Amino acid sequence: MNRVACSLPGTVGEWVQGWILPEGEALVSLVVQWRGQVRLRSGPDGAAKLPPKAYRALRLARERFSLGGVRVEVDNPLRPALGLGTSTMDVGGILAGAAVLAGQPLIPEDLFRLCCEIEPSDGTMFPRLALVDHLKGTLVETLPDPPDLHLAVLLPFRTLDTEAYRKDRAVMNAVRSRSARHVKAYRILKDGLLAGDARKVAAAATLSAILQQAVMPREEWPLLLGACRECRGLGIAVAHSGTASAVLFPDASGAECAARWFRSRWDLGEIACVPVSGGGVEVQEEPDPA
Repeated sequence: MNRVACSLPGTVGEWVQGWILPEGEALVSLVVQWRGQVRLRSGPDGAAKLPPKAYRALRLARERFSLGGVRVEVDNPLRPALGLGTSTMDVGGILAGAAVLAGQPLIPEDLFRLCCEIEPSDGTMFPRLALVDHLKGTLVETLPDPPDLHLAVLLPFRTLDTEAYRKDRAVMNAVRSRSARHVKAYRILKDGLLAGDARKVAAAATLSAILQQAVMPREEWPLLLGACRECRGLGIAVAHSGTASAVLFPDASGAECAARWFRSRWDLGEIACVPVSGGGVEVQEEPDPA
């Protein structure tokens, strides 16, 4: 095999994130139907044009899988540093593809662990939702797929990089001090997923978003509350180490209503609608050009 294409889904932040485990933080990524793709082929080095984290992933892949020259092309439709899982798309795609090129395909647990050697990562490579320790790179618990929900998403022009977020000691202390409420949010989420209860799932996301708003306030908060009230949303979700945020709805028409409501009041970024989904990495062999 000389050419592969790898695809991972994106996120709009997390269903819940915080000091959930006795020993530290964990998260459940809010996976959506946005996907980025990475193409790899054996041949001349193409690393010079890669984003920094993707370049680090390629170096790690060469080291772990004893690869020679590999050309990489990243096709990511999403802007970075918003909390959309773009780094995991790029890093995970490179690592998964390189492993297949080397004849050593990775199971999701091993792919996640390698991604977390580059930076704290999303659990988007797991086929179902998952509670993960994004710092140690371990799968804590597999969860059911989410119920059908749709998001009206705010994508601000301002950004927040995951690594920069984690360097703020005051923020990290504030997260730890809310541990009991983070655990509560996760329990509500798990109960809602097991029951297929969209309202309970949205309630968990909202509680986690409220906790994060107290830790790191975002200027879009009144807009999110307004859209949720006016368009009868089920709740609010945020990127805990990014700037994206969203209102949750049981159907696409509700999300579209909120998007129109946002557009009449906000011009500091992009507005989008997207359904939630499960995760999973897709790796396909591509034929060599004739």
